[in-house]
Amino acid sequence: MIDNINVDDLVIGAGLCGLMYGLTAATEGRSVVISEAHHKVGGYATNFYRNKRKFIFDCSQHKVSGLREHVGNLWNTLKRLELHSLLEEFHLHEEIGTVVYRGNFIRIPSEPNEIKETLRMYFPDETTGIEQLFKDIETHGYQHYMFFRRLMNEYTINKDILRESRGLSKITAREYFETIFKGNDIIEVLSPIAIYSGSISNEVNAFYFLHCLYAMFYGGQAYVKGTGQHLSNVLLKEFINRGGILLKKNPVYEMEDHDEHMLVKTRKNMIRAKNVIATCPPEDVLKMLKKQEYTDRFQSVINNFEVGWGHFCVYIVISVPPEEIGIFSPEYLLVSDSGDNFTKEDFENDRYYDLFTLSISNYHRFDPAGGYVIQLVMLDHGDRWFHLSEEEYTARKQKIQDKFIKRALKTFPKLEGKLIYTESSTPKTNYKFTLATKGSAFAYKMLPRTNLSLLSDFPNDKIKLVSTWAGGPGYETAMCFGFTQGKLLSKNTKI
Repeated sequence: MIDNINVDDLVIGAGLCGLMYGLTAATEGRSVVISEAHHKVGGYATNFYRNKRKFIFDCSQHKVSGLREHVGNLWNTLKRLELHSLLEEFHLHEEIGTVVYRGNFIRIPSEPNEIKETLRMYFPDETTGIEQLFKDIETHGYQHYMFFRRLMNEYTINKDILRESRGLSKITAREYFETIFKGNDIIEVLSPIAIYSGSISNEVNAFYFLHCLYAMFYGGQAYVKGTGQHLSNVLLKEFINRGGILLKKNPVYEMEDHDEHMLVKTRKNMIRAKNVIATCPPEDVLKMLKKQEYTDRFQSVINNFEVGWGHFCVYIVISVPPEEIGIFSPEYLLVSDSGDNFTKEDFENDRYYDLFTLSISNYHRFDPAGGYVIQLVMLDHGDRWFHLSEEEYTARKQKIQDKFIKRALKTFPKLEGKLIYTESSTPKTNYKFTLATKGSAFAYKMLPRTNLSLLSDFPNDKIKLVSTWAGGPGYETAMCFGFTQGKLLSKNTKI
């Protein structure tokens, strides 16, 4: 029997963006239901257990930006929602990580002035470029970072730099670096930082990349003990405490406009909602709608964007504390001698996995209760996985896993013989659990001239695209976008 539900807002998806929207709207007095296809909430902010729950693996969370007090947007958001207990559970990183490049282990501190001094020490001939970089981060990067505050009329655009900001949005981060630096080495050390936002320096537009650097260098990098699932669970608890309803294992099948409301059919319910808040990929929203004249028109808008990167991850448990094999930093970025400027041919022939930056995340340092866990992660794309037969998929998955472990052993030879458990995931794995298009973990690519605001004008004004697909990738973005749109809609402000 299908139950009927009537609400102000139906949220499709209980990832961080959906949870934050629901929590905010419920706080504002709206009736909200979140319908989630999975058996647990969080999207990518989840975990899983192995070996009779002895080992805990986090699916993605180890760096959340924007949590420096009075500076970060996420700190401001959580403060306004009176999530004080959650704020106390975030722990600021003492360092962003260590870049390993041509035999040098370059520790990147967490404070902007210390980062600048570190770069000057390693690259004394690049002082002018370093000064320009930090000036651009503090102006253009800050302006982009304040996007959500601008939506709420809490930030006024600096028109004096607007023209230059638009120029930066038309070139890649690598092209920008090449204009301010003399040599390639400093570019190869800075470029890998782009992977934290699911970007590659020779693709991502420079304006957005400067935003990412502001979020990381100035906004404050933090983690939550208990993995990303703990963060998701806390948000869910607050959502329910404030009157929200969660429906799990309840995918949305179709939607139809009934003038005063949307009629939404899910696995378990028929839901009448004044507004549908879609945190899923925009393409899925069109599939859920019964054929209407505007679906083809909006598909042409979606075609302007390129689905972003997922990732290949090797989950590893070792027999000794990571410190005993030389892993002290929370994260290492292993950069090949040729840097991250790979070619399309490199990617298609799998040389990419030998060339592109491989991150080694020390999860034991974040949460010792999870075991001696480290993770090897690289950006990857679903196009390389979905067409394979089961046999081809298994063989290729093992091949890439072996490549990653070989690279890790080259940098940390004491790792040899210490592996007691390994498991891998691919973009296809990501799709299985999140239903994100092509297993993307970072929504659309922020390429030059990319304008996500095109997605804000959905042809049906009862449907709002509220997700990283429409707001940009990253944990901070997802949570702040959910909050912002929850506040705006509650004030009956056009989104």
